[in-house]
Amino acid sequence: METVKISDIKPASYNPRRITEESFSELQGSLKTLGFILPIIINKRNMTIVAGHQRTKASTAVGITEVPAYFVDGVSLEAEILFNQVHNGIENEPEEHGKCLIHLADGEFHEAVPASNFDVSTAMASFVKDNCKLITEYGDALCAIVCGNEVVFGNNYIRACQCLNIPCHVYSLDPSKRMMFDYYFKKSYGFFSYDHIERADFVQGRAQMTNNTFEHSQIYRMALPFITAENNRNLHIFDFGCGKAFSITHMKQVLGYRHSVGLEFFNHNRVGISVEKGNEMIDNLIAHVQKYGLFDYVICDSVLNSVNSQKAEDSVLGCLLLFCKLGGSIFFCGRSMKSVYEKRNFKKATKNCEYDARFLDENGLTAKMTQGQWYYQKFHSPDDIDRIVERFGFDVFTRKDDGKMWKIGAMKVKELPDEAYMEAIDFEFNMKLPNNRRYGRHNDIRRLFGYPEI
Repeated sequence: METVKISDIKPASYNPRRITEESFSELQGSLKTLGFILPIIINKRNMTIVAGHQRTKASTAVGITEVPAYFVDGVSLEAEILFNQVHNGIENEPEEHGKCLIHLADGEFHEAVPASNFDVSTAMASFVKDNCKLITEYGDALCAIVCGNEVVFGNNYIRACQCLNIPCHVYSLDPSKRMMFDYYFKKSYGFFSYDHIERADFVQGRAQMTNNTFEHSQIYRMALPFITAENNRNLHIFDFGCGKAFSITHMKQVLGYRHSVGLEFFNHNRVGISVEKGNEMIDNLIAHVQKYGLFDYVICDSVLNSVNSQKAEDSVLGCLLLFCKLGGSIFFCGRSMKSVYEKRNFKKATKNCEYDARFLDENGLTAKMTQGQWYYQKFHSPDDIDRIVERFGFDVFTRKDDGKMWKIGAMKVKELPDEAYMEAIDFEFNMKLPNNRRYGRHNDIRRLFGYPEI
């Protein structure tokens, strides 16, 4: 750990944490009362704050000019952002705090404290895993806080150190300050917001669940019994956001539903996105509607978990209704917010190489940067789904939520206002493409439905 001048470091422009004026005032009170007891984290290469933006800002407000810090070095911008997000997302503590089995001098930072000197048997497995990954990939820039014989902050971090067989960084708080610590550290000092971060529509395919076969698609497994029960191979079926079209092709070529149409705006090939393929699909969709009219069934597999804004979500749902005939059926699905919160209480961490923490804003969106591009994922609570059903007038006849994915089957019983349909068309059929291009097919769809061009 080192002491750095605030004037020598700078905030990260991407920092997703925001803070209210009330919380910022409380944070200043914490610094005045307890001091700076949790070091910030800095990227040594560019002296950018990786974690601790609000504490640093509050320090300046109360006249503190130097702060304790740990450095990470040799990390890319992408890695720096991930460190920032995961660090912000893992400051969760188990209900039962661990024990410190040795005496540490109060009011001091202690380096290289053997992890065996702690009992943190109730640490949270998913957050322990994320701590382990952070330490392994970027070095140990974390810190725990003990008060007397109790680990009051950083239980998951200490357990990670035990798993990795490395010593811990620890601050020992004066027990006389325990009451004030409990008051300040149980408060929330910020919330996630991605409003200031760019939205590049064409990268949103990264956020979708991978359904490489018809059998992998949960929403098709829900829809198929209703479709086959009609015993009519002449049904018209539309897959909005069909990905690589595995499922809709199966419906057409294997199950014999010859009026099956798929649309995918971002068809990825080995080079990039095939706009030509997207335009061909749009042409086929227009030709189908001109010849046969609207669809009996509209299916939307996982698209709602890959929207990047509320407007994008509304536009998807608007298009589902637009292309479905009155009395037709719409099946759509997304990621369940239950999966985010349940992971926090897992007794065992997931085995994949991804971080388990999710960093949700007030709308259930989380953002991640990869290969220099931000992409977003959306998670829905049961209340969110209820609001969707009410706002768009769906008559739900089947609904399931397995904790990972929610699924809805509903009948279209009313039309949206024309203004809502036109907004959906203008958004979905004119989305952003690489190199500052756009699809520019919105007027074609407007003409298809008799709406004025713009």
